[in-house]
Amino acid sequence: MRGAELDEWVSDIGSMSDTELKGLIGELAAGEQEISYNRRILHGKIDLLRAELVNRLRERHTAGTEAISDADVAKLTDLMTSGWDSSEFATGNSPVNSSKKGDTQMDSFPDLGSLNDVELKEVIRTLTEDEREISYKRRILHGKIDILRAELVNRMRTQREEGEATITGEDIEQLTEILAGRAAKGSVEADEE
Repeated sequence: MRGAELDEWVSDIGSMSDTELKGLIGELAAGEQEISYNRRILHGKIDLLRAELVNRLRERHTAGTEAISDADVAKLTDLMTSGWDSSEFATGNSPVNSSKKGDTQMDSFPDLGSLNDVELKEVIRTLTEDEREISYKRRILHGKIDILRAELVNRMRTQREEGEATITGEDIEQLTEILAGRAAKGSVEADEE
């Protein structure tokens, strides 16, 4: 979300009811949970792929078939801490279909034995780019949620100062549903329909 879109989104908040505001916070929080899950999956895949690459280098070094120079050690250290520089390792022969924007390949994992080192590095690079994109979307969601919660808190503060009730019967009903475990079941059943 950039400039004008964000301004439009923020200006709409004032016209929302408290119920709509709470609903939007819930929707965004659910979206954030899904994005965070996908981000954790990507982190796991990247960690596994990096470990495979390190093991390959270690095996070749131990066997004496590949001497690891200080430069290689520096690259390996950088790999384990920050990721690959795509300009340094890109080959154009990616085994990963990165043509679909936003495809994070959550439901597939490459056959490591079928990938050579260059392909493995390309998969790592692609997944790292996907993770950066997902992290950006997650930060945007966190910002939106923070803005909405701040608006809700300001409204409640104003209501309290004006002597109005800040907790409504609807709030109590919703809390009762959550505590009874019925809210989660109802939302799952609604999603299945």
